[in-house]
Amino acid sequence: MKEKDLIVRFDDKLIYHGSYSLTPRAVKVLCYIIARYINPVEDKQLPIAIEIPLTELIEYAIPSLPTAKKSKSNSIYQEIDRICDELTSKIHFSSGVKVDGYELRGYISWCSSAMPLKKNGQVLIRFGFDPLMGQFLLGLTQYVRLYRPEINRLRGSHAIRIFQMLKGIRNKRAKYEAVSKEVYDVEHLKFLLDLKNSYPKFKDFNRWVLKTSLKEINEKTTVKILDIEYIKEGRRTTAIRFVFTDQETKEGLSSLPLWGQDVIPKEEEINALPWAKYNAYKQLVAFGVDEGIAFKQIIPTIKGSEIKGYEDHFIEKALAIFNKKAKQKNAGTFVKWWINKKVFDSTSDLWAVILEDILKYKKQLMATDMIKYNNRETAINISMIDFKKTYHLKK
Repeated sequence: MKEKDLIVRFDDKLIYHGSYSLTPRAVKVLCYIIARYINPVEDKQLPIAIEIPLTELIEYAIPSLPTAKKSKSNSIYQEIDRICDELTSKIHFSSGVKVDGYELRGYISWCSSAMPLKKNGQVLIRFGFDPLMGQFLLGLTQYVRLYRPEINRLRGSHAIRIFQMLKGIRNKRAKYEAVSKEVYDVEHLKFLLDLKNSYPKFKDFNRWVLKTSLKEINEKTTVKILDIEYIKEGRRTTAIRFVFTDQETKEGLSSLPLWGQDVIPKEEEINALPWAKYNAYKQLVAFGVDEGIAFKQIIPTIKGSEIKGYEDHFIEKALAIFNKKAKQKNAGTFVKWWINKKVFDSTSDLWAVILEDILKYKKQLMATDMIKYNNRETAINISMIDFKKTYHLKK
């Protein structure tokens, strides 16, 4: 299985505004189909139908089905039948369209059809797609990126749904904050989980949905829920606040790809970087750092007002320190130092050491090469490509 087949993306609207109920196995089959057969970057429209061999679905898309059950033909085929039924069910979501103050909801199905057929003696399932579903799966700009093996670890449908929401938030905020907080109105959260008419007593919702999901997410994923805070009006709990962060994958579970690892920045995106960040990016890639990780996870996290415009100098010194201190002097270890251990974070001693070096370098330029210093200052707030058109760094 290729790495790209392990990544699935959903438009933000589906994750944060859609209401639907799928069993864990149906979610896993859906994620498999999207990751394996739909290319969110290259595909311009969804295929009218995707034909998948039944044996492939059983082997790759239903990992949580016990081997003993898989060997009982009636059981596995009944399971496939139930999954197909679920995948043709509707999602309902907020449309933002109001008439006389009333908001009309939108409705769409994951799959427009799921039809068994035989070809050349092989049984396949033909999954059909409404072209309008493409807006949630193709050409995405705001989306939640998930790793299928991580979803496959979860057994609870509510845990999967809550994990999707929290993981999407951490993907967006991890570079800005170590701990995230998100407030959900209880009724809205129940809507997202398709539990609007269930658990009328909050204590039951808390016990059977929130606490059980917290336990499983913390045990099996890279999201760690630190706390669930209850917001009350009088004695009634009206909202909850998730307090959560990232954590290392658990022992014995396959490691997760770093965010950005499956992304190749476009040339125009690289050229849009300011001069110093562009040079820093090139240094990282030359050292062997994955392009997507360098672009998404390292360059944006070089912090400090005095460092702005000297990111390339920062990376040069960081690599020098790494090569001096690290036992394994490779790009993978450097990335772990940067992202996991936060060795070069603005709160670390090494960050302060590099900052001091940059300040000395600035003073040196001001004393010996004002042209180069002024070029640096000019280049801070414009793209590399615009800077090169007008200015030239003195060698």
